[in-house]
Amino acid sequence: MSLSKTLEEMSKTAKRIGTYCAYQMMYESLKPEDKKALDTAWANNMPLSLVVRALRQEGIKTSSDSVRAHRKGICKCPKN
Repeated sequence: MSLSKTLEEMSKTAKRIGTYCAYQMMYESLKPEDKKALDTAWANNMPLSLVVRALRQEGIKTSSDSVRAHRKGICKCPKN
């Protein structure tokens, strides 16, 4: 099967989970004190790579790509 055919078939069965991006769903799952720590990190302009490493060290799954997309406003979250 060609790639275009495979992509077409897969897109018919692909399901979107939720209206928010992976970063926002991760953020909403945090405890209030962790949300505050993350908000403070962004307010203090901490590097994205440092924040992602800290989240992972705490056992929180995330990726640099999803964080970057959310911070730039190019994720699937509803835009105001």
